[in-house]
Amino acid sequence: MSETLWYVGGIVFVALGIGFSIGLHELGHLWPAKKFGVKVPTYAIGFGPTLFKTKRGETTYAIKLIPLGGYITMIGMYPPAKLNENSKKIELADKKRGFFADMVFSARNAHSEHITPADKNRMFYQLPVWKRMIIMFGGPFMNLVLGVLLMVLVISGIGTTRQSTTIDQVMPCVIVEPRSVSQCTDQDPASPASVAGLSAGDRIISVNGKKIASSADLSTNLIAGQQASLTIRPAGSSADKTIEVTPVAASRGKVDSNGNPVLKSDGSVEVEQRAVIGIMFGTERAPQPIAAALQQSAWGVAQVGQMILTLPQQLTDVAISTFTGEERNPNGAVSVVGIGQISGEISSNDNLEIVDKLSVGLSIVASLNFALFGFNMLPLLPLDGGHIAGGIYEAIKRGIYRVLRRPAPGPADTALLMPATWFVFILLMAMSALLIIADLVNPITL
Repeated sequence: MSETLWYVGGIVFVALGIGFSIGLHELGHLWPAKKFGVKVPTYAIGFGPTLFKTKRGETTYAIKLIPLGGYITMIGMYPPAKLNENSKKIELADKKRGFFADMVFSARNAHSEHITPADKNRMFYQLPVWKRMIIMFGGPFMNLVLGVLLMVLVISGIGTTRQSTTIDQVMPCVIVEPRSVSQCTDQDPASPASVAGLSAGDRIISVNGKKIASSADLSTNLIAGQQASLTIRPAGSSADKTIEVTPVAASRGKVDSNGNPVLKSDGSVEVEQRAVIGIMFGTERAPQPIAAALQQSAWGVAQVGQMILTLPQQLTDVAISTFTGEERNPNGAVSVVGIGQISGEISSNDNLEIVDKLSVGLSIVASLNFALFGFNMLPLLPLDGGHIAGGIYEAIKRGIYRVLRRPAPGPADTALLMPATWFVFILLMAMSALLIIADLVNPITL
C-alpha cells in the first residue's frame, strides 16, 4: 500500500473511531432515558445538515454533516416557568423581557414542541434526581468504559513492545570507551559473545542459574573479568545448553529497570562502567496484565485532568505559535484535525509494522474517549457535568428543606442558566476554531 493510502487510512480509522465514540456516548444517554420512560424524539451524531435519518418507533435517528459531537432530545428537559401568586404562567416571550429572557423561553420551548397529551408524565424533569443523574452520566460513562476496554485490548491483548532476551546482533569486538567511530580496530578486544560462539537468534535464559528478563538483568549478574555460566536456547533448537563467557569492563550509558537511558540534569546520558559480552538484544511484543492496562487508563484520565487545568495556557501557546510560526509543543492541545494528521503520519510510517500502527490507532481512540469523559464531566452547561451539577444542587436543596420540615422545592430550573450556557458554548466553539486553524496552518510534526 502506498504512503498516501496509509495516510488516508489512518485518518479514516480515527474518524470512524470518533464517530463510534460519539454514537456510544449518546447511546449512554438514550438507553437509560428510554428505560426510565422519557420520550426521546431525536438521536443524532454530528451537527448541521442531515446526511441520513430513519425513524424507529418514536425516535428519529440521524447522522449530521459536522462530526463534532452529537445529541439526543428529551421532552421536558427543563421544567415549565414557575407560577406566580395568581397561578398564571409567566410567558417570557410575550413579556418581551429582552434577549436573555427570550433565550430561556426558547430553551423551554425547544424541549416541549414534541409533547403530546399522552406524554404528560414522560418528561425528563419529572424524574427523580437520581434517575436524571444516571441519564446524564450515562454518556461520559460509556466513553470511560470504551477507553478502558480499548486500553485493555492494546496492552493486555495486542501487547506492548519491550526488550527481549533473544540476541539480535553479536558484536565482533567490544569498544571499551565511547567514540564517534564504531568500527572495530586492532586495539579493541574480541567480544566474549563471539568467542563463546553465540549468534543472532539465540535466547539467553539465565546467568549463573538466575533467570533474566532484560539486558539490565544480564548486566546486573555479570562481573568483569569473572567467568559466567550462561544457559541459552540456540536459534532453531528446543533444547537448552550451557556456555561459559568472561565479560569485559566497558563504559556504557546507564539505563533504568525498563531499559530507558538515565539522563543527567543537563540532558546528557549518564555513563557507568559495566560488564559486557558484546551483544544486542532484540525487541518483542508481549501482553501485559490487565492491571497494567487499568493503570494506564487511570494515567490517561489524569492527563486529561491536567490538560483541562492548564488549558488557558495551552491555548495561549497555540495562538502564539500559530501567528509567529514557532514550532508547536507536540504534547499540547490539538483538534480533531490535528489528531487525524497525527494518525495519518503514524499510519504512513514505513518503519512500523501493521500491528504497531493498529496499536497506536486504538490508543489514540482510547485517549479521545478519556478526553470526552473528562471534558463532559466539567460542571458547566451545556456539558453533561453541568446537568449533573444541577441534580446535585437540587438533591442538596431538597435535603435542607426536608431537615427544615418545609415543602419539597420544585426541580432545579437549569433553563435560567441558558445565557451562561451559550457563553460556554461560544467559548468551546472558539477554542475548537483556534485549534483547527492551528492544525491547518502550523500542524504538530512528529
